[in-house]
Amino acid sequence: MGLFKRSDTVRAKKIGAHARYVDEDIQRVDLKITSTDGETATVDLSLDQTRQLVIDLTNAYGACRPSLLDQKQIDRITSFFGMR
Repeated sequence: MGLFKRSDTVRAKKIGAHARYVDEDIQRVDLKITSTDGETATVDLSLDQTRQLVIDLTNAYGACRPSLLDQKQIDRITSFFGMR
């Protein structure tokens, strides 16, 4: 899919995620990305990486579409992930 090629941008057609229980001390999140070409990549994320991804996506979405995120939603997201 070219996920790690610096010069290529991959347009996502479908994105999904699911939790994966490894053992009592290890939980992971698998982020599955399918490109418009039909190729699929799975990114194995720790819980800390998942938290940071949610924060970054929320901030990016809010910058692009601030009117679609009301303050109540932002407060709920930020408090859940300990951003405040």
